[in-house]
Amino acid sequence: MSETNQPSSETLLTQPVSRLFFQYFRSNLVSSLMLAVYVLFDTIFIGWGVGSQGLAALNITLPCYSLEIGFAQMMGMGGATALSICRGQGKEEEANSYFTAAVLFTCIFSLIIGILGAVFWRPIAYLGGADDSIIELVGQYLRILNGGAILFVVNNFLGVFIRNDHDPQRVMAAGIVSCLLNIVLDYVCIFLFDWGMAGAAGATAFSGFISILIMLTHFLKPDCSLKFRFSDLQLFSRLKRIWQNGLPSLIAECSSGLIILLFNIQLMSKGGVAAVTCYSIISNVAYLFLAVYTGTSSTLQPLCSINAGAGNIQRVKQFFRLGVITVLCASLCFVLIGEFFPIAVVSIFTEPTPDLVEVAVYAIRIYFIAYLPMGLNIISATFHQSLEASREATLISLGRGLFFLVPVLFLLSSLFGVGGIWATVPVSEFLTLLLSALLLKRLFASRLSDND
Repeated sequence: MSETNQPSSETLLTQPVSRLFFQYFRSNLVSSLMLAVYVLFDTIFIGWGVGSQGLAALNITLPCYSLEIGFAQMMGMGGATALSICRGQGKEEEANSYFTAAVLFTCIFSLIIGILGAVFWRPIAYLGGADDSIIELVGQYLRILNGGAILFVVNNFLGVFIRNDHDPQRVMAAGIVSCLLNIVLDYVCIFLFDWGMAGAAGATAFSGFISILIMLTHFLKPDCSLKFRFSDLQLFSRLKRIWQNGLPSLIAECSSGLIILLFNIQLMSKGGVAAVTCYSIISNVAYLFLAVYTGTSSTLQPLCSINAGAGNIQRVKQFFRLGVITVLCASLCFVLIGEFFPIAVVSIFTEPTPDLVEVAVYAIRIYFIAYLPMGLNIISATFHQSLEASREATLISLGRGLFFLVPVLFLLSSLFGVGGIWATVPVSEFLTLLLSALLLKRLFASRLSDND
């Protein structure tokens, strides 16, 4: 992580596109994978150390996790997009005013939601689909997850801005260190100290704190461009632009949480704890696969935003093409894993009992088809977002949740039962892909045509 090797704003505008894309992608992919591994190892250790009820309890908490990450991404992506576009236009002072406004609001709001979430964890758990058999396990994890919301939020928020300040390697280093620490602490807290769900949550929270400390060293660099600017802050007008830019990220994360919430409720009523346990496995594998899409999105956003601000339209289009190729290759691999190795996927998390295998093999082979269109939808939303086409990005994010998923879920579950539930995400993602294609066609015609 040499300070002299960090790209500057000028190199983002002039360096060869493929070299720059993969330089950023390597760091962002590792960072995203480390975040996914956080959740993955929580799941593995809870599955073996607490049991299948622990997995079901963990899955109940994931919507809260999605909400916290969604808020962090809204403020991070929204603020960083405005910052990079301003930098591309040569407006450095204005760029840092967006950073200042985003930091102030993020810290204050995450403290508030953390306190409320820790106090009212029980009704939140019941709302998420918990029943009396797992409520105490849910509470052990949820109290710490919500109480430490500021750590989870700031950890993800800060990484977005530091990537946009030309230092993705530092974010990657923070992710690697905190991930390895989380694995060690998970093992110690669950198996040696027998702290169960609370130990897993505490390990994750403390590891996030260490990650924040590592990323804060970025501000000690002589060439750090992120500065607090309180003069002419125009807080509310800055926040308005940040919220508009970042809303698709919040909706995307909340859609993930909404999917988990509705699936938990439907599966608990139609398939019981075994079906929810199966979905817990699918959800946590999804975090790992989605890390590739997130890594690609995290690469596109700073590169496209700053070049769009500078008017380098051809470079913006080239970055997007590389993103499409990357997610298509990854998506094909994910589908093949689901179709040919479903039992291996289950065995990673818990003992593959006959009842669980019967449910999981069928579910995984249907659900994993969704990865073919899913990656394209995610980077399409991010691409629109990076160009401040927030309305179109919001439509794509809503398509993956409220517009298509919710009605498809209730329709297919009523017609085909549990099998219809597993088919919901593939059907809704393919419907969203049609919407994404239409919006991309319009975006290229209006703002990215060769005549511009």
